[in-house]
Amino acid sequence: MPQKTILVVDDDYMLLQNIILILELYGFSTLRATGAREALEIIALNKPNLIISDVMMGDIDGFQFLKLLKENISYRDIPVILLTALADVVDKNKGMSVGAQAFITKPFNSKELVKTINQLLK
Repeated sequence: MPQKTILVVDDDYMLLQNIILILELYGFSTLRATGAREALEIIALNKPNLIISDVMMGDIDGFQFLKLLKENISYRDIPVILLTALADVVDKNKGMSVGAQAFITKPFNSKELVKTINQLLK
């Protein structure tokens, strides 16, 4: 089975590095972006199998990023996990309404994250 590629989008460099490390330990290939604009450029060049995105980012927030992604017919089928400090039901509902397949609250459990990824990649 070919290695699955996951794009991680987060403007917190340390958290981005930690997520990348976890994913690579579990055998995933990774791409990284420190913001939504950079992520859209990376997606155009290397369509990932799944995207993990922060919600609160400087350039374009995760909700708007997801909306832009899902508006593009070439990318709308890519599953997206929103990873955020926002634990409010309103935020979760907003994330799901713009097309997120999962919503994981920070701080996150790495086993929960990987389990969610594996479920979405089936």
